[in-house]
Amino acid sequence: MRQGNAVGEINEYNACWSFSDLRGYEMGEQPIIYCIEGHHDQAPEPSVESMLTLLHTLGHWDYVRRNAATADEMFYWLKHEWGHCQEGSILYFATHGAEGEIWLSSHEDHSSSVPIEKLAMEADCSNCLVHFGGCATIAGNKDRIQSFMDSCGAIGVSGYGAEVGWADRWRPALALEMMLFSSIRVEEIHLADGRSNKRLTELRDDLQARFPECQFNLQLRQSKAS
Repeated sequence: MRQGNAVGEINEYNACWSFSDLRGYEMGEQPIIYCIEGHHDQAPEPSVESMLTLLHTLGHWDYVRRNAATADEMFYWLKHEWGHCQEGSILYFATHGAEGEIWLSSHEDHSSSVPIEKLAMEADCSNCLVHFGGCATIAGNKDRIQSFMDSCGAIGVSGYGAEVGWADRWRPALALEMMLFSSIRVEEIHLADGRSNKRLTELRDDLQARFPECQFNLQLRQSKAS
């Protein structure tokens, strides 16, 4: 991850950072939401971009959103763009999923299924938050999530332990994510300063109480000494 000043251009139409060539540059003076969105296998195909645009319009976050239907496409974006983001950014995977993995398109296509262990090897998430929007990706063994954070350097991982829907009446993922992302900015929770664990825990507890059926969790990385 990067820590210095930045060079970039804003595409005002879709409120998205747009870079034709990132080599030698750092993406943004401020932390951003960097979203990799999978192929949703629907027509017309939905997108989380409307939520990201709203977060930008409200003055909360700048963002980058990239499409990826295969693991190779995803790793390309992680290498060539995500690695230029500031510490304190959010890496947001808007994909399908299952326990311990994300699906970038139909789960029958093995080229689109990526275990989180592989992801941790390819993404430097030092002092950033990783959010998995896929169903049940962080369900199961907490040690597996801790290992993911130890490998990639993330300060925390959030996501769902159950199947969720974007606008489902009982498990509305987009409503939860809107509150999660906006609260981090409105409440001035600085992800990279190492002193926000208590406030992130309070935010997690509040979202769990508001959306119990989502089985939302935000697990923070523990030091190896603890």
